[in-house]
Amino acid sequence: MHSPAISDERDGWLRTEPLQLRSDVEFITGAGGRPMLVSPHGKFLTISPSGVTIIRRLDRPTTGQALITTLLAEHPEQETSIRTVLPVFLTDLRRASLLTIDPEPPSRSWTDTFTRWGKLDPVKRFPLIRDPNRFSSPVSRLVARVPVPLLYAALVLLPLTSIALLGPALRVPPVDPPTAAVFAGVIAVMLCEIFLHESAHAIAMAFNRVRAKDAGVGLLFRFIPLAYVDRTDSYRHQGRFGRVLISLVGPLVDLVLAGVSAAVILNSSGAVATFFHLLLLMQILSLLANLNPLFPSDGYHAIEAAVGSINMRSRALTYALHKVSRRALPLYLRSVSRRVRVGYVVYVALSVGYTLLVAAILVANILTLASRLV
Repeated sequence: MHSPAISDERDGWLRTEPLQLRSDVEFITGAGGRPMLVSPHGKFLTISPSGVTIIRRLDRPTTGQALITTLLAEHPEQETSIRTVLPVFLTDLRRASLLTIDPEPPSRSWTDTFTRWGKLDPVKRFPLIRDPNRFSSPVSRLVARVPVPLLYAALVLLPLTSIALLGPALRVPPVDPPTAAVFAGVIAVMLCEIFLHESAHAIAMAFNRVRAKDAGVGLLFRFIPLAYVDRTDSYRHQGRFGRVLISLVGPLVDLVLAGVSAAVILNSSGAVATFFHLLLLMQILSLLANLNPLFPSDGYHAIEAAVGSINMRSRALTYALHKVSRRALPLYLRSVSRRVRVGYVVYVALSVGYTLLVAAILVANILTLASRLV
């Protein structure tokens, strides 16, 4: 049997460095019954059945070359696959900070930088509440006492009623331009709604027996402020409907509150109607932005949970960016079916289109509001 050749200079560490899975890496059965690794930083990585076999061999130090030699002796009929796939798999584990060896510094080439955009988290988070479960768990226990059919009815009927009210309310033209006091009042109400939105996520997580890691404020692209509840551990929940509910309950709260504003508009006039016209506009724009699947939004996470995928956004963007830059696909994307690849392209195209549409609506409303103030 030939000794495995690791000739690429970048992979020389596979010959010399002892490798072992980090002791603080957790191996779980997660969403959809998939085997997953959880990194010390809380990142979830789906592992294939063959990957699980390799992971179990990393419970003690070994070099990549020694591992390849052992597997070739046990499975000589899979020589090509072992020589080709295993070095890439070990490299991916190292990049994900799952091995005892530190990750290599990222390449500074423009193509590598370009393709890494798909994996970047655009939100910089600043935790303010380290254990949101202290507040959400008591509320979730109260919600659990409500009969399930009544809960389902509320989840369906309240949003549908709100949608029915939005059309007529949006057709009512505002009479007076908003004043500075109206703007200040709307901002105050929107801050309260953001609190309710994030609280709903935390309560839904506690209801589904998943812990929220923390909560706080964040900056999208380092300058757009937002609030968040860290829902990463929802990947531990194996039920598809539960994960959809955790993601959608916040937007459902927003939609119901927008329905309340619409009802007030239809039954008021003067300063009250002016206030709720502006509030409804802000609520709708916030809801549309929060459903944008191009970013790690509630809408994206709901779609991901509904189709039973994991890290769909990162995978789709990484696939598209590699294709555009004509770079070789990462190992985890090489074996996906043609149907999944087409799905990635459709997802990216629709997400970009949705983003452009929301941006156009936002600009149009800003211009309309500015013309009324002049």
